[in-house]
Amino acid sequence: MMYQPMYMRHLYSGFEPCQAFDVVYGTTFEHRLLSAKQATMAHQRLVIGDIRLETGGYNFPVVAQGCMPKKEVCIGFMAEGEQVTRCNTMALESNEIQIYPPGVELLYHASGPSRWVNFVVPEESLQAFATARVGRPIHLSRHAAYSMRLRNGARHALTRITDDALGLAHRLEPVGGISSELGAEIYHSLLGSYVDQIFDSTPLNQPEKSATEIRHHQLITACERLVVSGEDTDIALAEIAKRSGYSLRSLELIFRRSVGMTPGRWFMTARLNGALRDLLNCEQDGTVSEVAMKWGFRHVSRFSQYYRNAFGELPSETLKRTRQQ
Repeated sequence: MMYQPMYMRHLYSGFEPCQAFDVVYGTTFEHRLLSAKQATMAHQRLVIGDIRLETGGYNFPVVAQGCMPKKEVCIGFMAEGEQVTRCNTMALESNEIQIYPPGVELLYHASGPSRWVNFVVPEESLQAFATARVGRPIHLSRHAAYSMRLRNGARHALTRITDDALGLAHRLEPVGGISSELGAEIYHSLLGSYVDQIFDSTPLNQPEKSATEIRHHQLITACERLVVSGEDTDIALAEIAKRSGYSLRSLELIFRRSVGMTPGRWFMTARLNGALRDLLNCEQDGTVSEVAMKWGFRHVSRFSQYYRNAFGELPSETLKRTRQQ
C-alpha cells in the first residue's frame, strides 16, 4: 500500500458553507444556513493509503444532510458541541461515538457552534487490522447508524490524535508534506487508536428510543422530499400530515422534538437555502422571480422579505454580487 499522504484545508465564510458539498470524501452533503449571522466553516482532510480523516467546525447553527461513503465504514464523534447537536434526530452524549455502515443517510443538525470528526476506512482493512490486533473482528451493524459509549477520556484521546495528525500535515505542507515513511506510522497509529477505542466501548442500551428516532428521521426525510421535490413546493402542512399518516399536531411534536423547530420552519429553511444556492449559481439571464417561483414562492416581495430575514440581504443583492464575480 502507498502511504504518501494528501492533505487539504479550506475555510468557508459568508454564504460559502451552503456550497460546501465535499466535506466527507466520496459523498455529497447539502449544508443549510439557519441564521443571518456571519458564518464560518473550517474543513480539513487527511488521506493516507485507504483511510481518510476529516474534521469540520461550524461557528453557526447548521443543517447538513447527505449519505455516508458507499464502500467504507465511517466512525464519527463530536469533538465539540455535542450538547447542541443531533445526528439522525438522536441527541448525543459527550462520550459517544457513532458507527455508520456504508451508504447510510446522515442528518446533522446543530443549533450552535460544533465540531465533528470522521474516520473513514474500508471494512476489509478495518476488520483485518482488528483481527490481527485483538484476534477477532468488530461486530458491525449493516442497516443503520448506531452509537457506542466510550470509556472516560477516550473522546479527548481521539481528538488529540486527530489534531496531532492534521496539525503535522498542515505544518509540513509548505515543505513537501509528510513522507511515506511517516505516513505509514500515522496510518497505523490512527487505525490502532480507533480499533482500540471501539473494542473498549460499550453499546448504548436504548433500542426502543433508537427505533423511534429512526422512524422520526425517516418521516422528516420523507416529508421534506414531498415538499422540496414535488410539483407543489408550497403544499399545505395539513396535506403533508395527511399523506404522512400523522395528525398535524403529532407531526409538529415530532419535528419539535427531533430537530427543534416546527415543520413549517424546517420546510421554509430548505426552500430558502435552495433559492440561495440557485442565486449563487445563477446564469446571467436568470432572475429573482424565476428562482422564487421554482421554490414555491408565488409572491416575489414576500419571498424577498423571508430571504432577507434568513440571510441578512435581499435576493437581488445576492444575485448582483454573483454576477460581479
